Amino acid sequence: MIFSDRKTVKNINAFQVFDRWGELVYEDYNFMPDDPTHSWNGWLKEEPMNPAVFVYWAEIEFIDGVVKLYKGDVT
Repeated sequence: MIFSDRKTVKNINAFQVFDRWGELVYEDYNFMPDDPTHSWNGWLKEEPMNPAVFVYWAEIEFIDGVVKLYKGDVT
């Protein structure tokens, strides 16, 4: 889930998560932050994934019209 100050964020334009081989394991588009219905639960194709490092990126649109790309990794 993407957490944010809802006073400054207008929309999450895109959010994607990839495994270490570059396979897309989760994606979601056009949603508000802090919404648990728009979060990756660690599963792929009805199966839980093994613990690993995953890469993510998110395109965030702010109230003032600025769009920023955030990326990183999680274990």
